[in-house]
Amino acid sequence: MKTYLKLELKKTIFSWRTMISIIIVLASLAIPFLEELRFPYPGLDGVDYYIRISHFSYIGYIGPVVTALIYSTSIIKDKDKGFISKLMEIIDLKTYYKVKLTVNSIVTFIVFAVCHGFMIVWLIMMHGVKAPSADRVNISAFPSIYDHSKIIYIIIILLIVSLSSAAFSTFIFGITTATESRLIAYIVPIFYVILTGVFFSALSLNTVVNFNIIYQFNLVIGNGAKVYNVLIYDLVLFIMGVALLYKFGYKRTSKLYSEN
Repeated sequence: MKTYLKLELKKTIFSWRTMISIIIVLASLAIPFLEELRFPYPGLDGVDYYIRISHFSYIGYIGPVVTALIYSTSIIKDKDKGFISKLMEIIDLKTYYKVKLTVNSIVTFIVFAVCHGFMIVWLIMMHGVKAPSADRVNISAFPSIYDHSKIIYIIIILLIVSLSSAAFSTFIFGITTATESRLIAYIVPIFYVILTGVFFSALSLNTVVNFNIIYQFNLVIGNGAKVYNVLIYDLVLFIMGVALLYKFGYKRTSKLYSEN
């Protein structure tokens, strides 16, 4: 398992899909920064600049779609190429699905962590970090953590956004594998963004439980977001993805091979 995991990780990390995903995420963060240079806001440090940029970024809309681009169709491709049959001569089916699930989560986490982390470090190097003050930028999520420590705040934002991306990618991975449709991998994230971010908000369905996936990918704009609420949502998405992979991926494929 370790050998296959290493090979699959290496192949996926350096794939063109991963490279394009990194470029898209970086661009969605960098474009607002370039706009900010034209109309600078005086007195902001690196953390506040990141927060301000996030308010004007489309990462919340683009991020969910990017998660599908990275790895969600990999099992379908393996089946189409007959690669799974060849792998079964070396590893068992359960190991195959475990590795696929692990690689999907790790690589998606890395893509978002690296992109957001690069932007945060770059802004801090340019503008430093100041102590929290009463005259602060608009903080929608976790204001008490921000007031305690900006560094802890930005680390938590980075970790949770990266975890959210991994959880949502697992959900999409499960749906794509269950339906055996590559098109579904790209349609569902767009539909989910519109459904939870536009229609649910318009119908006030995000009042008790906030299903808005846009906030999961851009916590800075998350109005009144709580850490435990965000993490529970991520956990539910992850469990649903794993359940779909198990039921309609592993179980279905296992039955197919047992019949043959």
